[in-house]
Amino acid sequence: MKKSINVGVISLGCPKNLVDTELLLGKLNASEAKLVNNLDEADVILINTCGFIDAAKEESINTILEAANLKEIDPNKKIVVTGCLVERYKNELEKEIPEVDMFIDLKEELKIPEKLGLKPKLEGSIYQNRILTTPKHTAYLKISEGCDHTCAFCAIPKIRGKHRSRTIESIIDEAKLLADQGVKELNIVSQDTSFYGTDIYGKPMLWELINQLEKIEGIKWIRLYYLYPTTVNEDFIKKMADSEKVVKYFEMPIQHSEDKILKDMMRGYRKKRIEEILNWKEKYIPEAAIRTAVIVGFPTETEKDFEALKEFIKDAKFDWLGVFTYSHEEGTPAYEKFEDIVSQEEKIRRKNEILSIQEKITEEKNRQLIGKEMEILVDGFSEEWDTLPIGRTYRSAYEIDGITYIETTEPVKVGEFVKGKIKDVVDVSDTVAEVE
Repeated sequence: MKKSINVGVISLGCPKNLVDTELLLGKLNASEAKLVNNLDEADVILINTCGFIDAAKEESINTILEAANLKEIDPNKKIVVTGCLVERYKNELEKEIPEVDMFIDLKEELKIPEKLGLKPKLEGSIYQNRILTTPKHTAYLKISEGCDHTCAFCAIPKIRGKHRSRTIESIIDEAKLLADQGVKELNIVSQDTSFYGTDIYGKPMLWELINQLEKIEGIKWIRLYYLYPTTVNEDFIKKMADSEKVVKYFEMPIQHSEDKILKDMMRGYRKKRIEEILNWKEKYIPEAAIRTAVIVGFPTETEKDFEALKEFIKDAKFDWLGVFTYSHEEGTPAYEKFEDIVSQEEKIRRKNEILSIQEKITEEKNRQLIGKEMEILVDGFSEEWDTLPIGRTYRSAYEIDGITYIETTEPVKVGEFVKGKIKDVVDVSDTVAEVE
């Protein structure tokens, strides 16, 4: 292989996977590699896959096959594949897709540059060399790896292993580096954010970490993802209410509302716990936005259970909600214990019914904002109208929730905060704000 090589990188899956990709990009950049966006120009195509559920696996496989097609045109190209799909199915992938030159396990992932014959010249830690793929004002901060929960439907513990927290010191060091680069919004991610620190400090230490993050100059917003209901208690909500930099937004997948299904899913809590959290939220931070997710079509979910879930969603009025159809994953407790008896057509019907209910709730929530003045973080410009700025209020996570179109006669800069009055709702989830 020639000394200087062009590397094209594709990152699939969740923000946690994206952080891994950004660390890899930094290491590649610190070597002789040239990073290219056009895969036709790439000597090496590097794919970081997702292997969580069927849809993600299919996307990963299709991406690998598309890269294989490019290799047919140019046999000198090399294809390197890593990530969760490889961790789960390495042996099968090696047999089925021989066009791939290297399938790399997660534990070897950061050694890919060396495996390509490169010699990275890192300055400081791996985090110091990280290359952000998000706008420079917002970044994901991964605080731990793996998960100790044994949810019946989930393959993540088998793929990523037990929960492993980073030290507070290492996280703060990285956060300072990000702030020095101009990051103003830290998006805290992990498999179980509210469990952070339990393994190395003997107790949850998320708020001790946040106290340190809040002291970093330049960081204005801290956003929490992947909270787990068992570790979100009344004190947690109070601390969120009192925090100056933690935005009043949290993502907490509930997966279902009915006790029977939650028990079969091995979630470790029941409906009462979800109701308690919602009550604490209304008591201490009624303005907070909650994103959650549910799974429909679990093997033991009856029509009665599904109807009860629909009613719960109508009553709870989550601000944002995602719906997944149950995926029967090998190696999970549910795969061993239950037969996947709900048809795909029925799963999709249930998903669409809940999405229809949630659309009305989301639009209603957004319409309640009309007339209110809100702070907006400018993310960029509209794809349709390249002179129209777009951004987000605290109620929306980057590339996940709705956006805010910014009407203004004065120029605004990407990465700055502006104040605008919400004047309209567009396409259910997006809003329009007027900035004077």
